[in-house]
Amino acid sequence: MAIARPESREAPRRRAASRRTLVLEATLRLIADGGVDSVTHRRVAKAAGVSLSATTYYFDSREHLLREAFRHCIELAKAQQSRLAAAFRERGGDRILDFLVALTEAEVAAPDLMLAEYELTLFAARDPEIAEALREWDEWMVAQLGQGLESLGATRPFEGARTLLHLIRGYELHRLTHREPDAGDLRRRLEAVVSAILEAEPVADSEP
Repeated sequence: MAIARPESREAPRRRAASRRTLVLEATLRLIADGGVDSVTHRRVAKAAGVSLSATTYYFDSREHLLREAFRHCIELAKAQQSRLAAAFRERGGDRILDFLVALTEAEVAAPDLMLAEYELTLFAARDPEIAEALREWDEWMVAQLGQGLESLGATRPFEGARTLLHLIRGYELHRLTHREPDAGDLRRRLEAVVSAILEAEPVADSEP
């Protein structure tokens, strides 16, 4: 007969983190299905398979729940981008193009998460905390892409990174309503913009 071992001190923390994650991911699913207005503690508890008291324990208001759901969404996106970036460390214009295509296609491959992300992005216009989280995420993305472009010799890498970020987001929004696009459309658009960024001449200093 096996001897029962005492539970480690970390086990309750892991279970709590797991319940919290279940609640956040259920919130994102509800947002994808019915928008931000569909989120209530009761609906989230049912979708997550936890008690109502569990949702209110971790999140004391609906606004708190929505804000943390968006932050969770950002962390998932950052982790995905970091994993993909690790696979594209070699330098070269074609490599960054491959990375951008892979990054966008990975987002598009999870339409529910992408829809929740954009629902919350719109909600950021009415919630300063979500707006700040979005701004910080944008700056993180621009820094990551900008460093890659700078290593390839781009003269205005961070402006280029913002342009690419806006292109990708526009494409993702397009894909939410156009489910059968031309398979090569994304690559052609990105290739044109990446080439322009890498070939751009430095901006001359203006006269005083």
